[in-house]
Amino acid sequence: MKQLCWLIAGCTLALPLIHPYGPVRQQHAAVLPVDVQENDQHVRAVLKRACQNCHSQQTQWPAYSYLPLVSWAVERDVAEARRHMDLSHWDWYSTDQKRDLLARIGTEVRNRRMPLRRYVLLHPEARLSESEIQAIYDWTKAQRRALRKQRE
Repeated sequence: MKQLCWLIAGCTLALPLIHPYGPVRQQHAAVLPVDVQENDQHVRAVLKRACQNCHSQQTQWPAYSYLPLVSWAVERDVAEARRHMDLSHWDWYSTDQKRDLLARIGTEVRNRRMPLRRYVLLHPEARLSESEIQAIYDWTKAQRRALRKQRE
């Protein structure tokens, strides 16, 4: 019985050290270099507030994200989000990839699939108003148009 208790205690202490989704917490980018024009500072602020926490290297890790098992769920969500789109690596994407991502951003936000509901429950500041949804949608359309003109 005593050995079992020691084993459980050891496993409990080791859980926070295990990161099955890799080094997600390592952050390599200092800024959010999304192509946002000077007159789109409102859109930039919305992207920072509602998107960058999962879709960039600028993640703010809340206290609960360090709890065993909870940390795995949070890290999984961030790793998955970055796999879909990492705003910190925006400059690495090709023109076609950017156009595709912009189309997906506009669609996901307009259809209220992003930000995720479970995320907004824990981060109410990420909730988007109707005007913010429209601003992001309009911005993605304008950016796609600009990228299309660059190719011509």
